Amino acid sequence: MGVPDHEGRGLGRAALLAWAACAVVVWNVVFDAGVIRAGREYLTLQALHQQGAGPAVTIRRVMEPGVRRAARTATASGGAVGAAGILVAWLAARQRVGRRSAAGGSQ
Repeated sequence: MGVPDHEGRGLGRAALLAWAACAVVVWNVVFDAGVIRAGREYLTLQALHQQGAGPAVTIRRVMEPGVRRAARTATASGGAVGAAGILVAWLAARQRVGRRSAAGGSQ
């Protein structure tokens, strides 16, 4: 009654690919948000400097640490989504194997 074994493996691969695509999208969104945040920080500091309320600032001094922080955060977020996908696929495969062996034992 269930999905034949070869189709189940195909579904598992498709699920892993979908989770991988989600992980890539999450990485890109989080990285982009971090770079935007660093850019806004630079603009704020530059505006304060031009008003005489803050020290001179270079874009490199603000953006380099901001981009590094964005990359770390994005990698952790995308990695968490990827790890969740692998875990779900592994659990689903174990459940499939358990059902197959239970069905084979009752014949």
